[in-house]
Amino acid sequence: MTSPTLRRGLAAALVLHAAALPAQQREDATTLDTVQVSGVRQALADFPGAVSVIDGETLRAGQRQVSLAETLVRVPGIGVLDRQNYAQDLQIQSRGFGARSTFGIRGIRLIVDGIPSSALDGQGQAANFPLGSLDRIEVLRGPLALQYGNAAGGAIVAETVLDGPTGVRADGWIGEHGTHRAQAGIEGASSDADWRWQALGSRFVTDGERPHSAAERSQLDAVAQWSPDADRRLRLVAGGLSQPYTDDPLGLTRAQWEREPHGTDPAALLFDTRKKIDNAQAGVRWDDTYAPGRAYWLGGYGIDRDVVQFLAVPVAAQRAPTSAGGVIDLGRRSAGIEAGHRWEFTRGALAVGVEAGRLDEDRRGYENFVGTTPADTVLGVRGRLRRDEDNRIDDREAFVSGGWRFAEQWNALAAVRHARIDFESHDHYIAPGNGDDSGTLDYRETAASLGVSRAFDSGEMFASLGRGFETPTVTELSYRPDGSAGFNDLRAARFDSAEVGARWRRDGLEASVAVYRIDGEDEIVPADNRGGRASFANAGRTRREGIEGGIEGAFGERWSYVATANLLRARFTTPFSYGVVVGGVPVTRTVAAGNRVPGIPRANGYAELAWAAGSGAFDAAVEMRASDDIDTDDRNTEAAPGYAQFALRLQWRVPGSGWHGFVRVDNVFDRDFVGSVIVNEANERYFEPGAGRTLSVGLGWGPR
Repeated sequence: MTSPTLRRGLAAALVLHAAALPAQQREDATTLDTVQVSGVRQALADFPGAVSVIDGETLRAGQRQVSLAETLVRVPGIGVLDRQNYAQDLQIQSRGFGARSTFGIRGIRLIVDGIPSSALDGQGQAANFPLGSLDRIEVLRGPLALQYGNAAGGAIVAETVLDGPTGVRADGWIGEHGTHRAQAGIEGASSDADWRWQALGSRFVTDGERPHSAAERSQLDAVAQWSPDADRRLRLVAGGLSQPYTDDPLGLTRAQWEREPHGTDPAALLFDTRKKIDNAQAGVRWDDTYAPGRAYWLGGYGIDRDVVQFLAVPVAAQRAPTSAGGVIDLGRRSAGIEAGHRWEFTRGALAVGVEAGRLDEDRRGYENFVGTTPADTVLGVRGRLRRDEDNRIDDREAFVSGGWRFAEQWNALAAVRHARIDFESHDHYIAPGNGDDSGTLDYRETAASLGVSRAFDSGEMFASLGRGFETPTVTELSYRPDGSAGFNDLRAARFDSAEVGARWRRDGLEASVAVYRIDGEDEIVPADNRGGRASFANAGRTRREGIEGGIEGAFGERWSYVATANLLRARFTTPFSYGVVVGGVPVTRTVAAGNRVPGIPRANGYAELAWAAGSGAFDAAVEMRASDDIDTDDRNTEAAPGYAQFALRLQWRVPGSGWHGFVRVDNVFDRDFVGSVIVNEANERYFEPGAGRTLSVGLGWGPR
């Protein structure tokens, strides 16, 4: 399928989805799901923006439960690029936000059971989502996501609901390349049911499909809740993740990928590139509805995260005075508190709140070799100190949000959030040729959004607009592109966003469509990555224009279907340039207006056709994922080709026994494709291969 054909097909599918839905009596809003943003909870039928809710059954049905890539592909407007590299996590995009992240999640707010998986500087991690125990994930896109504040081009909010059957459960699966995962959990309650709790532990191991891509991950998550009555609730959350040294096979150049689609860059083997992660977190929240229509909440959290990473920085590059070495040793300690009050009225609600947080970071850099001559040099080991700094972020935010049913079929939701975010860095490594990179930067930013919805017989129409911001991360502030000393003086990026859309529901059929435009200013882009120093710059103006849609339903008693499609045109609307140093020589790089923003496919989609036996004992499905080509750099000199791949899954259950299992085959036709790209990679190792054909078989038992 050619790229233009794929885009035309997706566009036609969106139009047909909208046109094919007949009107019918609107469902009672109390039977629909709800969505909460900034302290105000609304029924989905009243929510004036693009949002999707994924339930726990969908998260786990015939899935390996290793990453969010398995189910987020079902959500319109969301793109998930699976690196198949557990040292770098997923790349998740919301309408193009987050496409530039070279590791972890950028530009999307992540929250799991009230604890942010996004740091105060906006860098997030998706590995903290305990997919085996979550009961719902809200995926918020568009202007109303901006209510979450810094780097909230979208929001993914996960929650564990303690209302299931009590007892012990266990399940696991095995697959190819030595891959397997096992988990066990327990859910219980006190005799009076005031206390309920749940704990789940899991372990994942793989040898990896590519050479030098082995990984293992152990995770434990627990939630406890005390509710002496319907008006009060105390919630305790704790979790830990341990990921010992995980091999990093690095990206490939086009020539390498075409020669060996599942190969590994030789530098990964030479320097034994790898990454170790340890993460522990805990949180508490108290909710009290102390009077009719009056409630307050108090909460807090703490996170302790340590990362050690060995990079493939050439020895010669590390000998430069400005080099930060080839080993990152990072410790982050963060804590936050929140408080708020909510008033509920006959025709709406109002919430006010404050949040405060602090992040302290110890960052060290070391050479990834020892020895002084080629003969006695040993690579892939920790050598001399080359970077030593302490960083701090202080964040204070206040918000007001409110929902209002101002007419019979009309609802509005508005919010304003003001943030004061201060960055401070103290550089303790000062040497000849390596100046003092200490500095401070203060950001004062305000995000605001407004949405309006209008109900009709079988759903609702909505429109929303907003303005948001994204500050640099600590990494992006560390070094200037021109190699001079001092804090990298980056401006916060700002975005103006607007959308118009509609949702339909009819006897189990659900569909949605949204059209949007996002204008950005001063987007933060990768400038260069050489000698162990990654540097960033502000781009000019950008524009994203897109349409997204999805439909889910059934025909007959046994057949069901899901389809989503996204079309997105993302480009730089003004030229920009920045200076870098290459081989000691200053170079100015210019990006032309009209170039595509890299990392974002112009079209992508997902489809699923499923069949279920009348007894409920078996169900089977075929899945399809498709993507257009993806540019890899600002100057659009290279692109990863588009693809379509298919998967098969079969589930079975023994009614009344608790036994269940699944078999799934991913990439059925064993197609070679690029799963993700590394934007602006200095060595042109842009391509991260997707997985070939893989078979997984699972078995489990537990109360249902």
